[in-house]
Amino acid sequence: MEISAGYAGDAERFAGLFADSFAASEGPDEGTLIGSLVRDILARTDPGDLYCFVARDGETLIGAVCFTRLRYVEDPRRVFLLSPAAVAPTQQRKGVGQRLIRHALAELSAAGSRPC
Repeated sequence: MEISAGYAGDAERFAGLFADSFAASEGPDEGTLIGSLVRDILARTDPGDLYCFVARDGETLIGAVCFTRLRYVEDPRRVFLLSPAAVAPTQQRKGVGQRLIRHALAELSAAGSRPC
């Protein structure tokens, strides 16, 4: 498994992983909803306020997480919220999500951000 930042310029495949994962666990309506949410996050969030990470097995996306920045007028800290996260249904319960989140948290901390 290889973990990297970004979504390799393939927003549709990235969003599709979320849609497939949530459809398998929560039903097709939830999959559609979360896939749309991810597409909106990618399209509408300032790149400086968004960190995405993917886990791959070869060319296959097997996991992904997004961290989006929380802003408070009175608080100058850079704080990021994990939302959403997905692991391909065939890869669940293999530690993919845990490894992906640990990697992402280390990267955010190294960049001077506080994930929450």
